[in-house]
Amino acid sequence: MRRLYYVADSVEDAQAICLSLQKEGVSKWHVHVLAKDAAGLYTHKIHSANPIHELDIVHTGARFAVLGLLIGSMIGGLIYLLGSAGFIALNVPLWVVFALALLGACFGAWEGGMVGLSRENYKIERFHDEIEQGKYLLMVDVSKDQRALVKEMMNFDFPLVPYRGGSSIGIGLLERPKVVHHQTTH
Repeated sequence: MRRLYYVADSVEDAQAICLSLQKEGVSKWHVHVLAKDAAGLYTHKIHSANPIHELDIVHTGARFAVLGLLIGSMIGGLIYLLGSAGFIALNVPLWVVFALALLGACFGAWEGGMVGLSRENYKIERFHDEIEQGKYLLMVDVSKDQRALVKEMMNFDFPLVPYRGGSSIGIGLLERPKVVHHQTTH
């Protein structure tokens, strides 16, 4: 799956695009619209983006989980080596190292999720100013087979709503936001 991005100027354009995409076979659950005017999306029966699309919960949680796993592994490994070498009185079994690594990963994921709740999703940061200006970000998740069809339909039926790029729907652990936009209430 690939996520295609389009920015519409009005809620009417966003609604028309959503209906056209559904006629082309794109499920309404694969079209997410993010806007400052969430009430307008609701009244026009447009499937709005959820907090997972809007906030950086999953991405930051995954990054912190990896960091926690590494820290937990290092602490567990250090305790195990010191105990095995006789430098400390504890004789720590190997399963404790794995338990500390798992505990570190869980704590990191939790902490990262909490941090991510206050940040805008790194994949939509480039659209921040346009969303703040009242425009509508359409995120269309398409399969490889649908990609060309959707792009062609959008170019033909909605030439004033240009294609603004795409991304994988997966998590890029090595990707970092260029600018961190902290989430504010609208």
